[in-house]
Amino acid sequence: MKFTKYVVTALAGMMAASMIAGCGGQDKAAAEKKEPLRVATNATFVPFEFKDDANPEDYKGFEMDLIKAVGKELGREVQINNLPFSGIIPVIQQGDMDIAAAGMTMTQERAKNVLFAAPFYESKLVILAPNGSGITSIDDLQGKTVAVQMGTTGAGYAEQKGLNIKQFDHNSELIMDLQVGGAQAGILDKPVADYFLAQDGKGKYEIIDIPDTKSEYLAFALNKNNTELQKEVNAALAKLKETGEFQKLYKQWFNTDAPNLPATAEEALK
Repeated sequence: MKFTKYVVTALAGMMAASMIAGCGGQDKAAAEKKEPLRVATNATFVPFEFKDDANPEDYKGFEMDLIKAVGKELGREVQINNLPFSGIIPVIQQGDMDIAAAGMTMTQERAKNVLFAAPFYESKLVILAPNGSGITSIDDLQGKTVAVQMGTTGAGYAEQKGLNIKQFDHNSELIMDLQVGGAQAGILDKPVADYFLAQDGKGKYEIIDIPDTKSEYLAFALNKNNTELQKEVNAALAKLKETGEFQKLYKQWFNTDAPNLPATAEEALK
C-alpha cells in the first residue's frame, strides 16, 4: 500500500513538474514573440519614410505606417532606427535589426543577401531635371553630373550607363544638390520625384521617363535565415489587405487605389 501511494505521489509530482515546465516553455515562447520588432530605416525617402519637422522623433510615411500596422498584427512593439541606406543590409545580415523598412527595391542581387517579404509597392526609376535643361532621355546625361542615392538601384543603373555620378546617403541631399546646381540631373524612384514636384519643385523641375528600366517592387527585407519572421510578416500583410487597412493607408499616401501586387517575393522576383 505504501509503495502504491509512493508511486502515485511520484507520478503526480512528475506530472505537475511537466505541466510547469510546459507552461514555462509556453511563457518563454510568448515572451520571445512579444520582443520588440527592431526596424532599420533611412528616413529620407518621402513619402515612404521621413521625419516630421515639427516632431523630429516622429517617423512618417506610407512604409512607416505599414510597418507599425504589421507590428500591431504581430503583437510586437515597433522600434525604428534611422541609419544610412548603405548600412541597412549589413545590420540585417548581422542580426542587429530584425527587419528593414527603407524603401528597398527587390532585386535578385539583394535576394542573395536578405529575404524579402511580399511587396507593398510598384515603382520605377526616372530622371529628375530642371525645367529647360534640354534633358529628354538618358543619352542626354552623358558628360553631365548626375546625383544618385548610394546603394540604390538608381545608382546601379547610372553606373551601368557609365555616367558621371555624385553619390549621397539620402534622397534629400540628392535633391538639394540639384537645387544648388551641383548636379545637372538626378536618377531616383518616381514616387520621390513626384512628391518633390508636388512640393518645393513645383513648376521648376520635370520628370523624364527611362524606357529601358522596368517596374520595380519595394518590400521589407529580413535576415536570410529568418524564414519564420518572413512567414509572419507575409501573413500580417495578407490580413491587412483582407481587412482593408492596407488599401486605406495606400489611398491616404498616394491618393489612388492600391494595385494588385504579387503575394510573395518569389513571384515578384520572377
